[in-house]
Amino acid sequence: MWLLLVLHAHAGLGPDGQPLAGDPPELVRVDDPNHPGALVRTGEAALLAAPPTDGTPWSYETLAVPDGWTDELGSAALNADLWHARGWRGQGVRVAVFDIQWEQATLDPLMLGEVQTADCVAHRSCALPLDSVAPTFGYEVGAHGVACADTVHDLAPEAELFAVRVNGVTTFASAAEWAIREGIDVISMSMSFFNDSFYDGTGPFTAVLQRLEAHDVLVVTSAGNYARAHWDGAWRDVDGDGRLDFDGSNGLELGVQPNGGRPLFVTWNEFNACGLSDLDAYVYAPDGLLVGRSERRQDDGERGCDPVERVAIQSRGPGVYRLEVVGHRVQAAHLQVDVLGTGGVVVVDPVVERSLADPAAHPLAFVVGAVRAEGYLGNDIEGFSSRGPSRAGVPKPDLAGPDGLSTSVFGARGFFGTSAATPAVAAAVALVMSRDPSLTPRQAAQRLQAWAWSEEDPLQVEDPRWGPGKARLPLPEALDAGGGGCGRPEGTPAWLLLLLLSPRRRGAARRASCRSTGGPARRGSGPA
Repeated sequence: MWLLLVLHAHAGLGPDGQPLAGDPPELVRVDDPNHPGALVRTGEAALLAAPPTDGTPWSYETLAVPDGWTDELGSAALNADLWHARGWRGQGVRVAVFDIQWEQATLDPLMLGEVQTADCVAHRSCALPLDSVAPTFGYEVGAHGVACADTVHDLAPEAELFAVRVNGVTTFASAAEWAIREGIDVISMSMSFFNDSFYDGTGPFTAVLQRLEAHDVLVVTSAGNYARAHWDGAWRDVDGDGRLDFDGSNGLELGVQPNGGRPLFVTWNEFNACGLSDLDAYVYAPDGLLVGRSERRQDDGERGCDPVERVAIQSRGPGVYRLEVVGHRVQAAHLQVDVLGTGGVVVVDPVVERSLADPAAHPLAFVVGAVRAEGYLGNDIEGFSSRGPSRAGVPKPDLAGPDGLSTSVFGARGFFGTSAATPAVAAAVALVMSRDPSLTPRQAAQRLQAWAWSEEDPLQVEDPRWGPGKARLPLPEALDAGGGGCGRPEGTPAWLLLLLLSPRRRGAARRASCRSTGGPARRGSGPA
């Protein structure tokens, strides 16, 4: 079986919408904040454009990828407008949007209300305000973060909103400390990070997320748009030629569009023991020409050793390409291999399970999948929305939210992807907290899970598409009557609901408490 990938430009676009040449897909980290030539400095590290030549130990740091492509549809899908009418508008809640793309000119108070900004790339303290007039790299050009902030403001208009510049795991750690100092309640982050772990809840995000959790800061993050960009499996080489057999074949067929050299990542499960296996990756064009290669040595003595091969595909035009993974040294008994594309990769017959990156794979991240807002309640998960569980077996995502939203940046119904769904759910958490200020952010998110819309059994909380279901705020009158909305009556254990109601009556009760009543039907509210 061949695997077909179609690559589209996604991040790293210039003002004309075209990919920018020369921007590195990753930087180099050294654990010396005072190292000369640093592009970014934090309290413990510095980021460089290239490996140091003075013998300082270093490692790669992959740059974050925005998970979206912009609210009346979202408001109707979530019933947020009905909550606004009751005075539950996010007041008293602090929401910070972490993102890599901000355009200062579009942070308009008339559009977003009063927005405070922090730049964790410019300084480790995050104390400087955003200044996107002169971004460090072209991949920072864009307004993805503004669209996310716009979504939060539309759905939780009285939440205190912060725009925070983050471009990788190092600056994410600085931003986390800033969030704790500033008393942030909810972080909305529609970005994925690659190659720091085998997406199993380990790696550098662990300590940061644990610290945020200890200070009651909830990280609402995107599942990612990689369900069609993913393959994984055990190492197999039946014919003994040293190449990975993908479902019985020595290669993966890739359908490639011009993509500006966006990388394809091949990783394996040796992050805690780099050097046991040594793999290389190659991509060939339809005419057999080699158009992408990665031959990094996995050796305990090499600086920057990690079980990752990064292949930048230099497209020669649309067509069927081929990926081959070659093993020079293989611990076949335990070796698991993962292939994950960025830049809008589409895979024919993909392995959609376990298609999460970081931090979505971590148990403490509150992970959001995407469902089209128009016809929301009747829609399945978006085909690109990454699925769980994590490689550690943790059920993910934690909820689904609406995409296909309207924002001032991308226009009517133009904001798609888990990028759009994530700030929508973060805003819903803020609304729940404004209704009940005694709740912690985690408790508010858990209440959303209890209210989630699903036609499945209320005990089914491990659906790899969306966990317990689609985020949906209950009708205020249902709450007044002591009901819990879309999932089950507020405070009623799921097992008791199962005993009290037959499957047919459970579904009817759920539909009744989720349905908007009175007046004409609203767009995007889904089936009654």
